[in-house]
Amino acid sequence: MSDLQKRIDDGTAKVAVLGQGYVGLPVAMRASGLGFPVVGYDPAEARIEALKAGHSYVEDVPDADVATALGAGYLPTTDDADLAAFDIAVISVPTPLAECAPDLTYVEAATRSLVTAMRPGVLVVLESTTYPGTTTELVGPILEESG
Repeated sequence: MSDLQKRIDDGTAKVAVLGQGYVGLPVAMRASGLGFPVVGYDPAEARIEALKAGHSYVEDVPDADVATALGAGYLPTTDDADLAAFDIAVISVPTPLAECAPDLTYVEAATRSLVTAMRPGVLVVLESTTYPGTTTELVGPILEESG
């Protein structure tokens, strides 16, 4: 059994969810609800301040869920340094259409935020809406920069 699998099984795997919007925030709340330590990363300071105050801006996530998660150690942040020592990262950032194709600017930025926190044995999941091959063609090469 891998070290990551052991940390998942015992609930100690640190989960980083990049993007705290209508996809990422529910993912972060679910992971927190399952007992995992969760970092909710988003570059939008207003979102992070709202979350730190226990307020949700996502219709499907009640304020009470955010408050419960905060009490369980959920860390909403804009600081890349808080991503350190993650075991699982879920990238769930917007991919708005630009000229009939997804704009991957946010995916690239989120992936670059992970590079300094990378280490062998971590799991990175791309949850953003995009075309097949984005993980292999864009995310993988950026993550490989970490060595």
